[in-house]
Amino acid sequence: MNRTLTALVAASLALPALAQQDAPTRGPSTAAERRRAVEITRRLEKDPRTARGDADRKWLIQWIVEIPDIQVRTCDSPLDALRDDASDRHGRSLFLQHVFGVTVFLIDNPKRSGDWVAQQAAGLESVLRAYRALRQKEPGLHWRALDRYEQAKKEGKLADAIRTTMPGCDPASDDDMGDVPTEAI
Repeated sequence: MNRTLTALVAASLALPALAQQDAPTRGPSTAAERRRAVEITRRLEKDPRTARGDADRKWLIQWIVEIPDIQVRTCDSPLDALRDDASDRHGRSLFLQHVFGVTVFLIDNPKRSGDWVAQQAAGLESVLRAYRALRQKEPGLHWRALDRYEQAKKEGKLADAIRTTMPGCDPASDDDMGDVPTEAI
């Protein structure tokens, strides 16, 4: 059974009131909020280590949790290694970048909410942009999963890699979604 990102993120960010709500208490996202979400996501892709990155990530993840009109799914994938690497803050930031990239895709493509491969591709492409930016500043930085996705993208096979490595993201799957890190931000 799939779980929603709302409960996972709310619990991970110590937002118990959000995790316990059955119905949203606010209206749909506003055009200004959607623009801000896109701007933050693009800024974090260019410079994941920006001084205001933590504040931006906190605002964005809380906004994603609260809004009723954009539903982001997360699932078990090779990106879990990023989330689970407690010794490396960049990993958790890159894991969240995937969520942000999917969110931007859904903002830009509301009629494609059922296209799970395109959503995951958009999330991965956002992660890969941030990963490249980090590696420019820290050339020794490498994650095997991201290097493999980078290669698949270069070969034009990213969608195939997603279908192979993220089958639980398919809404038809019965796989549980992955947990968001307790100390994601």
